[in-house]
Amino acid sequence: MPTAYRQPPPTEVALTSFCRRTPIVAALIAIAAVLITALTWQVTSGVSAMDTAVLDWMIAHRGEALTDVATVITDLGGTLSMTILAVVTVGWFALRRNLPVAALVALTSLGAGVLVWVIKRLVGRHRPPEASRLVFEPSLSYPSGHTLGSTVVVGIVAIAVIPRLRRHWARVSATVFAVVSPVAVGLSRIYLGVHWTTDVLAGWIIGLLWLVLCVTAFTRVLCPQPTAITTLPNEAPERR
Repeated sequence: MPTAYRQPPPTEVALTSFCRRTPIVAALIAIAAVLITALTWQVTSGVSAMDTAVLDWMIAHRGEALTDVATVITDLGGTLSMTILAVVTVGWFALRRNLPVAALVALTSLGAGVLVWVIKRLVGRHRPPEASRLVFEPSLSYPSGHTLGSTVVVGIVAIAVIPRLRRHWARVSATVFAVVSPVAVGLSRIYLGVHWTTDVLAGWIIGLLWLVLCVTAFTRVLCPQPTAITTLPNEAPERR
């Protein structure tokens, strides 16, 4: 017997109940802040042994087929692809007059681009040596813009869309894609020799932190938790 599908409220997004758990959210934000601070300190101190070891391992295991796959993945996680995905999603919600969710996707995605631009210039880290690169990249290295951008854009699109998918398998597939896609993009950037491992780690962590902050703010402002109505012991309900 088919189960009934509950149409979500207009402002409902995934992780709404999670983002209402203030202690857990605060702990995650604190952990992310500590990790970002440690990574940034390490980056400003120079290239770590982990950076060189992982890059050397990737270079040693390169192959023509893997390079083709990595190039496709990195292109799918690039600025153009993520911009198209964000714009299409914003347009889809706007056409359905769901402006709050459309604004959430738009502002979260735009914020990711601003974060990448600002942090790259504040840290000023250079990319791995040109001899190790398989694609041309002229910008600064930390954090990985492809990684941060795909983490945020794919993440916020999934958070907005998943509650509106009718099929369980579709919701599971979208969740898996939202997790696997940014991971694959980050690894492709290391494989192609255009980022250090710490650049990619920072992209994932900063992207997740920005996602949690945006969804938490959205949840608190537009999806407040219902307040229970209580009746005092000496009060009887009004009879009509």
